[in-house]
Amino acid sequence: MRDDTSKNIAVVIPARNEAERIGACLAAFAGQIERTTIILVINNTIDATAERARDTAAQYDLDLTVLDCALNPADGVGAARRIGCDHAMRQMRHLRYMMTTDADCIVAADWIACNARHLESVDAVCGRIDLIESEKGILSEMDLVLATNEGRYRALVQTIYAKYAEESADLIGTHGEAAGASLAFTPAAYVAVGGFERNENGEDRRIVRALRSSGYRVSHADDVIVRASCRLDGRAVGGMSDALKARIDGTDYLVDDCLPAAEWLVSGARAGTLGVWPPLVPAEGRVHVQDLPRNISTLEAFFHTGHAAGARADLVDQ
Repeated sequence: MRDDTSKNIAVVIPARNEAERIGACLAAFAGQIERTTIILVINNTIDATAERARDTAAQYDLDLTVLDCALNPADGVGAARRIGCDHAMRQMRHLRYMMTTDADCIVAADWIACNARHLESVDAVCGRIDLIESEKGILSEMDLVLATNEGRYRALVQTIYAKYAEESADLIGTHGEAAGASLAFTPAAYVAVGGFERNENGEDRRIVRALRSSGYRVSHADDVIVRASCRLDGRAVGGMSDALKARIDGTDYLVDDCLPAAEWLVSGARAGTLGVWPPLVPAEGRVHVQDLPRNISTLEAFFHTGHAAGARADLVDQ
């Protein structure tokens, strides 16, 4: 890391055996805000990720720090993100913002600037995740009806949280994502909720949930954009790659684990016990994709016939 007091933005990127993708990931930062240090946390890696990263950094004049770690089997991407954030807070005396993405992702050309602009008025930013255009063909065998149903149900679930759950009114009209592929924080907010947990997956939603529960301001910003890979050989068990494989297989897979069953949602809305977004759905409470039509009907009926009772007055008519 360069000894430069002007550096006050840290971008943390976990990477494991990402030699094929790290070049494109880092090249996307070329020409972005100069006061940024990129911290690449390489963990349990046997390929040339570090060498490719340093070559790319030299080519585009990026301020890159490479941390090479050997994580315990019980640790995961959450541990890598935490190591990178801890390093930034120790080494960057003027640290103002921390951001994180993934090594198989490509951030938009204004990703840092957009995050920084939002962080002037909020404590955390969740960006929108799109797919890398050239890889969308991988998903050509996905059942469009099932995918459409899941998107439709997600919109209903977000609406019920916006209307009935504490600290979640801002979900109306947003993408609602809370993925590690695009998160940004003020250091104060990050520290206040204990930072990233050392989980194999789910560390991203956990920290957003903790921020909302503690009253911090979270923005789901549509102008903060990251394009993610469609690869089916991911690095984290239960991550995005596993979810894509299930959807391509066309079996009766479980939908996103932030989409609880409709009956549970209706009960929580009426009792005021939904908690904050994104919910943590236990394995036994997950919804099978073939059950989505019934769950969609249940939520639509709830909104049509009885949702006004108990909803916040400022949102009932939206």
